Amino acid sequence: MYGTGLLLIGLLSGYLIFGPSSQDLHNDHDHDLEMTEENGVEVWTCSMHPSVREDGPGNCPICGMELIPATSETQEDDYSMVMTEAAVQLANIQTTMVTEEVPTHEIRLPGRIKVDERRLTNVSVHFPGRIRELFVGFTGAPIQAGEAMASIYSPELVTAQRELLAAVRHSGPESAMAESARQKLHQWELTNSQINEIVQSEEVRQNMEIVSPVDGYVISRKVAREDHVEEGAVLFEVANLDRVWGVFEAYEDDLAWLQKGDALIFRSRSHPGHQFDAAVTYISPVVDPLKRTVQVRADIENGEALLKPDMLVSGHVKSNGREGVRKMIPASSVLWTGPRSIAFVKDPDADVPRFEAREIELGSRAGDYYIVHDGLEAGEEVVFNGAFRLDSEFQLADRFSMMNHEPGRGAVPMHDHGEMEMGEMEYQENEISRESFSY
Repeated sequence: MYGTGLLLIGLLSGYLIFGPSSQDLHNDHDHDLEMTEENGVEVWTCSMHPSVREDGPGNCPICGMELIPATSETQEDDYSMVMTEAAVQLANIQTTMVTEEVPTHEIRLPGRIKVDERRLTNVSVHFPGRIRELFVGFTGAPIQAGEAMASIYSPELVTAQRELLAAVRHSGPESAMAESARQKLHQWELTNSQINEIVQSEEVRQNMEIVSPVDGYVISRKVAREDHVEEGAVLFEVANLDRVWGVFEAYEDDLAWLQKGDALIFRSRSHPGHQFDAAVTYISPVVDPLKRTVQVRADIENGEALLKPDMLVSGHVKSNGREGVRKMIPASSVLWTGPRSIAFVKDPDADVPRFEAREIELGSRAGDYYIVHDGLEAGEEVVFNGAFRLDSEFQLADRFSMMNHEPGRGAVPMHDHGEMEMGEMEYQENEISRESFSY
């Protein structure tokens, strides 16, 4: 008892000698004045998590940082939040101005070269017969108009030749009967030179040559020697490749930026140093249900035969907005919430960083930017880096955010930092131990 009394006397003497000065008391008083009072209680917050509001100093329950006093200038509501400069730097929050300009969008279009369907010709027979010889023996062979492709024997063709010779002998080469016989052979696509040769030689040809009606390349061969063919059978497919199609795939989101006549530039892996210029000539009215793309076509001159059918190409179209000057913000500023979109706007008049959650109406995407129809004004500052971090703080504080469109209803439960009773803690520890070894 005597020792305890001596200890108390020593502590009191030390406080009187080394205790706080009047200046320190004055500083403490000023420090207390800086803290905001909520319902008469001093408020301490975290520089990294402004949603944390404690009634005394300590550590942040989220990140463990030391709490700082909340200043009396922090004016917040359900749609705004104040942060310290340190918190803004730690969260790497960066802002930029809402601009007004003509939006531009570069659309990348994968595609491939196709045969122009208007320059594709089927070489067929118009009478039954048997193929005797093939003069085009492989697919891809070049062919010229009038060049023989195969020879055929046909009893019907032999009979038609005899009718022509009989009409010429009895009525003359200029008679109506002879002209009728000529027209029949013309309908079977015999050339004038073939018909004239029959008349001049006065002999029936047993095997007649089938000639190509166009210049091009044989892209398909459907017969072989000694095949029997029926009337109308297709023997060859010939494509003229002096002009080809570039068929590209455009996503639905890019359709608003495409129209006929747009300049299209594309490249091929086969010619890496060569750039091909074309223009959009056709946009399909049908969307592919699996790929969700629309075919965009361009007519391409191919006189040098650099482009081959089914060659892969990569094109792009640089399109300017057709609606004139529009308000635009970076795509990273936008937080999508389904039908709603949110951007965070910095208050330029606040003495400390203050951010407001703003619901906005967006237009089309233009590259790395979005067109803004409503909700923002040109010259305002929007967050383009750190928006998700800022939104999480709004959610923790039960304010208007991407996941909480009804602030103040307690959608995000606050943590209870009260102490557990010792008996409750021991009970939970015992339950965990039993569950761990129950198997």
